[in-house]
Amino acid sequence: MLLLNLDESGRTPPYQQIFLQMKDKIELQVLRPGDKLPSTRKLAEQLGVHRSTVASAYQELWAQGYIEQRHGCRPVVRERMQMATAKDREQEGWVRWQAVTSAASVSLWKQCREMKPAVAGETGGEVIDFSSLDMDGRLFPVDHFRVCLDQALKTEGTALLGYGDRAGYMPLREYIAGHLRSHGITITAEEILITNGLQQGIDLVFRMLAAPGQAVAIESPTYNKIIPLLRFCGLKPLEVPVRHDGMDLTMLEEVLRRDKPVLVYTMPNSQNPTGISTSQTHREQLLSLCETYRVPILEDGFEEEMKYFGKAALPIKSMDKHHLVIYAGTFSKVLFPGVRIGWIAAERECIDRLLSIRYFSDTSSSMILQAGIYKFCQSGHYARHINKMRRVFRSRMQTAIKAFDEYIASDWAEWIQPSGGYLIWMKLKSPAPVRRDEWESLMLRKGVCAAWGTLFFAGETGESYIRLSISKLNEQEIETGICRLGDVLREVWNNKT
Repeated sequence: MLLLNLDESGRTPPYQQIFLQMKDKIELQVLRPGDKLPSTRKLAEQLGVHRSTVASAYQELWAQGYIEQRHGCRPVVRERMQMATAKDREQEGWVRWQAVTSAASVSLWKQCREMKPAVAGETGGEVIDFSSLDMDGRLFPVDHFRVCLDQALKTEGTALLGYGDRAGYMPLREYIAGHLRSHGITITAEEILITNGLQQGIDLVFRMLAAPGQAVAIESPTYNKIIPLLRFCGLKPLEVPVRHDGMDLTMLEEVLRRDKPVLVYTMPNSQNPTGISTSQTHREQLLSLCETYRVPILEDGFEEEMKYFGKAALPIKSMDKHHLVIYAGTFSKVLFPGVRIGWIAAERECIDRLLSIRYFSDTSSSMILQAGIYKFCQSGHYARHINKMRRVFRSRMQTAIKAFDEYIASDWAEWIQPSGGYLIWMKLKSPAPVRRDEWESLMLRKGVCAAWGTLFFAGETGESYIRLSISKLNEQEIETGICRLGDVLREVWNNKT
């Protein structure tokens, strides 16, 4: 007879007590493979419980592989593979991942491994991090957004818990279309695709165009995640130098004529990494060139809202009469990076093609978050937050510029003063090239870090650059960090002379 003892105190459900006791007996080999268990009726009578209680315990034993169950037969204990514990796990697996993964994915893996977290420096405090383009969480309007999420769920309930419209939450698409019209872009909600952040939108465009031997014209330097992504998609990056006024259009025309790229990728506002914003004239000429060669433009508007010195020029998309421009936007660089809500605005056929690619990777974006963002925008919180961010970062950028003038000698470096955004691009003037490893080591010892310039070029550059981002730093942190950077440059300069 199978002896089991049930505790009637009610703390553990009877079916679970039966399951646990039987499991222990099997693992201790009191019950061995091939042993038959009592029928549900017989064990229920023995224990004084309902037959369904025993059936639930047997079902749990079957689900975890302890018994075999066949209709009309008593359950039988089976030989079960043991669960792997922490002690059982080998240090290295049997799969040779280097051999089975693609060359393109290996390249991405290696680049990701080069990213190092900041650590405490010799100052004894935290490293002041200028390397990240993450946002300052201290500025997040969390309470307002929480209320908007609650309102969205109360208003629409279960409708937000399904997949929803694959192109995105229609009220939010209508809001974005209206918002873009305030930037001069004539667009409808049907010409907008909501994406999981701007990065996914760019990825979809690249995958739509990807074909062996195809090329994409990019700014040089450019957003550092673009170059590996292009290569992963099998596309060849064609670098066009960025001058003081933006992409070199003479060089671009030569590239368009000679290499016939399938796309031109550009960031007209607060270009990453240089911080340069192009003029209306430059944007018109760039569009005219692409119209002449009938090459589409991917306009990255990641910091469209963050112009706070001088007058903002309208997006290239605002002049697009021939549906040549694909505009990519995001809430991440003004609002919350974590909600991962971006969008693509383009001709309807282009949107449909992007949507079909996206459908087979992640189906759709979160309807709940989209509805919450819509409520946040509709209630006026977004417009007020944009104004707040402009005020805050105008002050922070002024602090940064003042600190550069005070702590960075013109003999050591030169930098581009931005008209908006969060980035400052610095060219080092050291008498000899500074190796990345010695640069990063010295910076960390001084308690500061920044993004090394080679990350933003597809090819080799004979000069040394760094990119500084103030996006998550306040005035005091900015001034202290630039002061530390000045100490680094002084030491590098003195050691090289």
